[in-house]
Amino acid sequence: MDVDRIQRIEGFEAFCEAAEMLPWATCVIDAEYQTRFSNTRFQKLLPTPPEGPLDLCFLSPERDLFRRFVEHQFQNGEDICPGTALRCHLCRDNKRISVEIEACPVRKEVTPLLALFIKDLTIDRRRRRRKQDRKRHYQSILENSGAVVYIKDAQGRYLFVNHLFETLFHVRNQQIRGKSDYEIFNDHIAGQFRKVDQQVIKTGKMLRLQEVATHEDGLHTYISVKFPLLDAQGKITGLAGISTDITDQFHAQQEIFAAQAVQELLYPRTEPQYPGYDMSGLVSPANIVSGDYYDYIWLSPSRLVIAVGDVSGHGLGPALEMVETRAYLRAILRTEVRLDVTMECLNEFLYRDLRDSAFVTLFLVDLDLAANTFHYVGAGHRGDFLRADGTNLELISTGLILGIDSPVSYTCSPVYSFEPGDVLLLSTDGVTEAVNSSGEIYGQERLLEEVRGQSHLPARDIVAHLIGSARNTTGGRSQADDMTVVVIKRGATQV
Repeated sequence: MDVDRIQRIEGFEAFCEAAEMLPWATCVIDAEYQTRFSNTRFQKLLPTPPEGPLDLCFLSPERDLFRRFVEHQFQNGEDICPGTALRCHLCRDNKRISVEIEACPVRKEVTPLLALFIKDLTIDRRRRRRKQDRKRHYQSILENSGAVVYIKDAQGRYLFVNHLFETLFHVRNQQIRGKSDYEIFNDHIAGQFRKVDQQVIKTGKMLRLQEVATHEDGLHTYISVKFPLLDAQGKITGLAGISTDITDQFHAQQEIFAAQAVQELLYPRTEPQYPGYDMSGLVSPANIVSGDYYDYIWLSPSRLVIAVGDVSGHGLGPALEMVETRAYLRAILRTEVRLDVTMECLNEFLYRDLRDSAFVTLFLVDLDLAANTFHYVGAGHRGDFLRADGTNLELISTGLILGIDSPVSYTCSPVYSFEPGDVLLLSTDGVTEAVNSSGEIYGQERLLEEVRGQSHLPARDIVAHLIGSARNTTGGRSQADDMTVVVIKRGATQV
């Protein structure tokens, strides 16, 4: 307690006013143990009237010890030595409360008065325990963190590193204190660290960046957050850093980008060209790679198979299964030209190879460009044939989705005439199931309306419009599924 400062307060009223602001239970008594003043904290600790006899029952069984302490203080008066304290116990609610009592005279009063300052040691102990508990918790977090944590002074010397730092770079916390990065890493890497540290110290701003550090197995990539540390006056005294190793994620991302490059090579690079027909297709992945599939496979100069498929899910796994589906389909069509048999053979392969619970929906169209006819087989997948007269023929699935059962039989559709002005539309459910902020889906009917409204445009413009319209439905939110659209028009101007 800063009793010396309290002693310098002149006058009883000024003392009482100051005492209300003190963090301790405070009272003023005379030599007869009459309470002349008690602050709010005192009244909460020992519920007594602000003025009146001090109830010494609260001091039982240490009442006599308290009396001797008080008498000694009155005898010494102005000569009381600050810091002299009595440790005893108060009895309240059948509990013993450990307290420390200090005293000082109230200056320049006719009647000698003594101020008592009572510090609840029980509260202090609880505070110390909570502080120690918090310290242990923070230490536990640091030591068990999956990130490297470190503190440096303004000159770049280490003050603290956590356990992961010690393990990765084979240093001990006690050994690294006072050392710089140049004593741990090679000069190039240490120089990069120091450059960033100096920027944090100079600007006083947090930085988030990618860094590289040397490990036993080579270079590792980190995402680091570095921020300045300030003293009580706001002066920058050092910095702290939290660095998370993203090497595995970085390599995985590189592999995904490589898969994306491979997959893009597998999609058709050019659109089929045949007099009187206009065709175009487009995939919009939900992730970097897609589980959607479309393809053009020539069986003869005037006979074309068009494929549109969708592997369940999206991401790297479905993308690899899409590549597998494409490879099997192209291999089968080299020797088998019947679509129903082709689909049955493809199902046998995929049933053995796909992941558990994975499946593929696929729509195959056999288009005879010379005869202007087509037929199809649908494995859990539909298409739409919009006629020039404004009617629409729904091309329903003719068999089970691929990869969930074996053997499975598929049926070819009837042969349809492809007249001038007709449009064959093939798409995946990522388009029709796009959802707006109100939970309303894009839907098949709207898709067909958009095609009718754009049917005068080239096929590539219709495809781009449909994909853009479905993506705009989500209102800028992430695409939930891959989107694929293929449009075949007859009688359109060649583009």
